[in-house]
Amino acid sequence: MFRKIVYRSFGVAALVLLASSSTGAIVNAKRTTFFTFSKPVQLPGVALPAGTYVFEVVNPFTGSNVVTVLSPDRSRVYLLRITNRIERSRTSALKPMVTLGEAPAGNPPTIKAWFPDSETSGHAFIY
Repeated sequence: MFRKIVYRSFGVAALVLLASSSTGAIVNAKRTTFFTFSKPVQLPGVALPAGTYVFEVVNPFTGSNVVTVLSPDRSRVYLLRITNRIERSRTSALKPMVTLGEAPAGNPPTIKAWFPDSETSGHAFIY
C-alpha cells in the first residue's frame, strides 16, 4: 500500500515536471520577432516601406523553414516563403537581427537573413 502511494506520488510529480517544462519551452515557438525599419527594405518579391513588421516561423513543430512576414496586427501577409537554414557567426550576440545585402542604386537594401532571439541558426531568404 505504502509503495503504491510513493509510486503514484513520483508519477504525479514527474507528469507535473514534464508539463511545466514543455509549456515553458513553447512560449515563443514561432520565434516571433518584431522589427522596425527606418527606411524601406526588400524581401523576395516585395518591397516593405519603413515601419514595423512581424517575422515568424510558420510551423515550428515540424522543423519548418517556412517564414512569414506580417503587419504588426497580423492583418496583412507580406511574405510567405521557404528559406534556407543559415548559421549565425560565432562572434554574433544571440539577439534578434536581420542581415542586409546590397541593392542596385536607388533600390532599398535586401534582407538576406533573419536570426530569431537566442538562436544560433537563422533563415536565409532565397532570391
